[in-house]
Amino acid sequence: MILTWNGRDDTLACLDSLRGEVGGEDAVIVCDNGSADGTEDAIRSLHPWVEVIQNGGNLGFARGNNSGLRAALDRGFEWVLLLNNDTTVTPGALAALMAHAASRDGVGVFQPLLVDAGDETRIDSAGQLLLRRTGAEDALMGRPVADAPGAPVPIFGAAAAAALMRASALREGGLFDEDFFTILEDVDLMFRLRLGGFEVELVPQVRVAHKRGISGRASAPDSRSARRYWIDRNVVALALRYWPAPLLLRAAPRLAVRIVRALHRTWRVPGERCVPLWRRSCAVRRSNRRAMRRLGLDRWFT
Repeated sequence: MILTWNGRDDTLACLDSLRGEVGGEDAVIVCDNGSADGTEDAIRSLHPWVEVIQNGGNLGFARGNNSGLRAALDRGFEWVLLLNNDTTVTPGALAALMAHAASRDGVGVFQPLLVDAGDETRIDSAGQLLLRRTGAEDALMGRPVADAPGAPVPIFGAAAAAALMRASALREGGLFDEDFFTILEDVDLMFRLRLGGFEVELVPQVRVAHKRGISGRASAPDSRSARRYWIDRNVVALALRYWPAPLLLRAAPRLAVRIVRALHRTWRVPGERCVPLWRRSCAVRRSNRRAMRRLGLDRWFT
């Protein structure tokens, strides 16, 4: 499943790489967030085997992807592979990923090694790292591929740019939180899947190339400001939901700055608000922290 928004050429390249990788029982779904660059027409013309869900507008990463995830779950698929439209899949990657996943009961999410599309000797992401100072980052980003593990290893979470997820895990943990809109929504989802008891693994022998930051680039100052707003707002929401109290106290000055910046920038993002999301995050904190302690999830804070 692929989400796209005004990314016609990248989306077509991604679909080109998938053409020989999917079987007759598979479905490839592209969710289009109201692209104005002819993406939908091009897909229907060049890739008639692909299903297109037209979202009708820019719903953001979370809500835009959820339209496709709901369709896949409603149709009873056992697995869902989430791909960014700026990725390309190496030949045989999907078969190798599925073969490994089929042997790993209890693991709900699998991430291939993401490599830099501009230099495939460099790692783009080897999974998500939780930061003690709040927030998250991609493990081993920019490091040589030779530094990646030689065999599948547990990771906290999978980057949504390429993640194979059990449908049963999504039914248990839920889909993306649509209030996040974009940025860090995949980290929140990984927390909830782990709270449901599912593990996550990196499968480094499977490679997917990724054009880092294509979907997030914008030249307009208002767009850059909106992106900074979502980063600040969503980091605060994640911290309130999941971070241990000692780490929250240590990060309090930094979080205070993020809170002030997010509140100041709210007016630049019509329809978006900070406080309702933060209140909802506080409301689930106690139950989340209780479950995290029981499951030993604090070991993932680095």
